Amino acid sequence: MKITQIMLTQGFGGAERYFLDLSLALADLDYKIQAIYHPQFQYRDKLENYPNITLSPVQAYGTWDLWAGYHIKKQLQAFQPHVVHTHLARGAWLGGKAAAKLNIPTLASIHNYIKLKRYQYIDIFIPSTLDEKTFLINQGISNSRIKHIPHFSRLSPVANPPILNHPPVFIALGRLVKKKGMDVLLQAFAYYLQQGGKGTLKIGGDGEEYKTLLDLCQQLNITDKVTFCGWVDNVDGFLKQGDIFILPSLHEPFGIVVLEAMALGLPIITTQTQGPLAILSSESAHFVPPKDAIALAKAMRETTLNPELTYQKAVTSLNLYKTEYTVEALIPKILQIYQDTNKY
Repeated sequence: MKITQIMLTQGFGGAERYFLDLSLALADLDYKIQAIYHPQFQYRDKLENYPNITLSPVQAYGTWDLWAGYHIKKQLQAFQPHVVHTHLARGAWLGGKAAAKLNIPTLASIHNYIKLKRYQYIDIFIPSTLDEKTFLINQGISNSRIKHIPHFSRLSPVANPPILNHPPVFIALGRLVKKKGMDVLLQAFAYYLQQGGKGTLKIGGDGEEYKTLLDLCQQLNITDKVTFCGWVDNVDGFLKQGDIFILPSLHEPFGIVVLEAMALGLPIITTQTQGPLAILSSESAHFVPPKDAIALAKAMRETTLNPELTYQKAVTSLNLYKTEYTVEALIPKILQIYQDTNKY
């Protein structure tokens, strides 16, 4: 089967990471993949010269870009895929429209709560959470056109969680933008230290809030305890530098980085946001309300003062990852959707 994956943004958030991981995972199974992507896609080098992947860069300035739509159609005609799988609104609109003109069935992964006007040409919707599925149904999409498939990670799971170090290294990874809640994390860490807690904090990622967060560290007098590590290429290697993973997001539709922390057996503290609530439970993670620095600080203290409970939660989340969120668990389900959608 020949499969086209379309992602027309150049950054590297969760949706872009899923596009990359899905393309690579399918290629590893000897499926022929066409990757239609932004010429400045941040991780295009990981697709270059990869076996079974045909690269088709397309510059798209917006959903209104008719010239980009024309080029996508030409690329599809040349590759002749059996199905087209799109990601985010720009890919769904331009890719879906081009595929419809060629009578190629088109799917769209849902990475957030979308505006359906950009998804008029999509045959099958693939939400990553049941909450997103409910949203689509409430928007009038027929249940028969919705196939719920969680995201996955290509990380190989560890055999057992690592033993918690004392003092611990708290670790977080994400774009440095307001909705990721890194300011709340810094406030929580400062309070944790004020209450006698020990440890350091590492934050991976870059973004528009970087300078603001540096200033906040100075105001909180925690500069010597916090390290900003910049953009992270090797997620596996970065997360292994930490003992306890924290996701402080104000809003998180899924959170692939949570899966990566699970795969490495890290204890997890996360906000009660859509994605983590769909993946984890109180038996596998510590949950705190979004925007609540005091609650987050208390959870940080609890994880360090109760190492046996913390370790057991990590065991539970690791086992959950092994059974539910690996390539082996989810790629067959995605392939079945492709086969059911395709007239092939």
